[in-house]
Amino acid sequence: MTSSVRLCVLSDTHGRLAHDVVEFCQGADHIFHAGDVGSDLILPELESIAPVASVSGNVDAPTLAPVRLKTVIAGWRIMIQHIVWHRGGPSRELKMLLGREAMDLVIFGHSHQPLCRIIDKTVFFNPGSCGPRRFNLPRTVGEVFLDASGGWFRIFDLLHLKDAPPIIEFRFDRRRFSNES
Repeated sequence: MTSSVRLCVLSDTHGRLAHDVVEFCQGADHIFHAGDVGSDLILPELESIAPVASVSGNVDAPTLAPVRLKTVIAGWRIMIQHIVWHRGGPSRELKMLLGREAMDLVIFGHSHQPLCRIIDKTVFFNPGSCGPRRFNLPRTVGEVFLDASGGWFRIFDLLHLKDAPPIIEFRFDRRRFSNES
């Protein structure tokens, strides 16, 4: 991938922004936080690293950030919303929304379970939770590289960040799929 944009993708910090997460975000072009930020102090700290796009989650004050955010980066139509996944797939509300307005990438959180899946030409990406360890799940962070030709999606276990490959890695070639309206 040439001249790609690096996104650091976080979710479910629940008021705790650990040093390993801050270190992971260094050098990012943008930081996306998919909700359950949990503290007014976290987003300003992330802003000191790179521009931040964030949404509110179910534990956040509604004034912290919007519930849904849409943006375009490197030609990718991106939506961020904390809760979009229901019973193993996109919620009915999200399916209706995507039927009206196509997105190339949907970033979400809430479940604390890392996931990267393509459904109907849309990449669904949940970086998992980088906050306090819960539900016997690892603490994880996401990294996404985007350019006009495709994307490279990776999720790392923070416990093994320096000594292990990503726990999820997925490459998407946009030339094989088109989500043009």
